[in-house]
Amino acid sequence: MKIDFLPLRDNTCGEYCLHCHAETVEWIVVDGRKRCTCRSCGREAGRAVVVDPRIRWWTDSDGEYWHESAGVFVRDPRGRFLFFQRTAFPYRLTVPAGHVERGEDPKRAAARELWEEVGIRAAHGELRFVADEHLDGDMCRRGSDAHRWHAYLLDVDDHRATGTQGELTRVLGQASVPRARV
Repeated sequence: MKIDFLPLRDNTCGEYCLHCHAETVEWIVVDGRKRCTCRSCGREAGRAVVVDPRIRWWTDSDGEYWHESAGVFVRDPRGRFLFFQRTAFPYRLTVPAGHVERGEDPKRAAARELWEEVGIRAAHGELRFVADEHLDGDMCRRGSDAHRWHAYLLDVDDHRATGTQGELTRVLGQASVPRARV
């Protein structure tokens, strides 16, 4: 997503319609999923362009809007990985992950998201670095189509895996799915 239509202001939040670019977005819940509607054009979408100075974002030389994100692949002793269904765009399976805040170390951001989304507290040293990748075409509900991802791995024992905010409820192949909020 190119954001050359935005009047960017330092340290100011803004939520803009994907269609008409008006700063009149309102977030709603439809069938248990977060969506937005524009009070100007009346159109609805799963996401909006959100400019938030609290998270790490930038535009590249082509005007592409980038976000920095961090996530954790949680693996149990049987080799299963933790995934859950998102209730906000994009509405698909995910690992505990989110945007890196300004001034925040990506590893700390990954640990924070792990706690906020599934209730697992990880000591900073327990997260093992896996990858640092720039992914173009990776859309999020805040309007970015490009992310720099920091990925980590956390191995947990059976006792710790059941200590999440939601129990591990079913298995999809090698993926455990908890009841978790996103």
